[in-house]
Amino acid sequence: MPEIAFEENYVDVKFIKRVLGFESVRRVQQLTQDGVLNTCEVKVGGRKVSRYDLCPSVLSYIKYLKARPAKAQGNLKEQKIIEKMQAEIDFKSAKAKMAEIELDELAGHMHAAEDVEKMTADLCLAVRSMLLALPGQLAVDVAAVGTATEAQVIIKDAVCHILDELSRYEYDPKEYRRRVLERKEWQDASEESSE
Repeated sequence: MPEIAFEENYVDVKFIKRVLGFESVRRVQQLTQDGVLNTCEVKVGGRKVSRYDLCPSVLSYIKYLKARPAKAQGNLKEQKIIEKMQAEIDFKSAKAKMAEIELDELAGHMHAAEDVEKMTADLCLAVRSMLLALPGQLAVDVAAVGTATEAQVIIKDAVCHILDELSRYEYDPKEYRRRVLERKEWQDASEESSE
């Protein structure tokens, strides 16, 4: 099973006691002495104190409980607590990942496939409309010339003008951001209406 990386979240012994559901801090201290839980030296207000890194401590305790023989694990209630804690850790990890992805998307570091598809479709439609307008723009000019070479020069100049306009097309982060916000507001509105 791969290791899960967490941000450091240092808490005191009383907090760990509450999270793990113990009645006294003595049980936490005993698990620390047994090497099940580990403390870290953290600077708080200019002095060093012992703290527990929350997520690794909870995971260590879960590993410890899973490693004990079934007889020693005791009752089903304790197993349900372990499963609930693991589910909560998994849920919070997934939620944090989703928030990170949304933040990257809003910051413009990442784009949803549907936004890229829409922006590309918009560009293709712009190219299509320019090309479809070409015959109407050139009809009178080409009809007025007497040779195919002169008509070719007029058509080539018009095509080069279109290509020049396309070469100036630039990625617009504001447009992507606008689309993301528009989509997010729509999603938020649909989520609220379904509740």
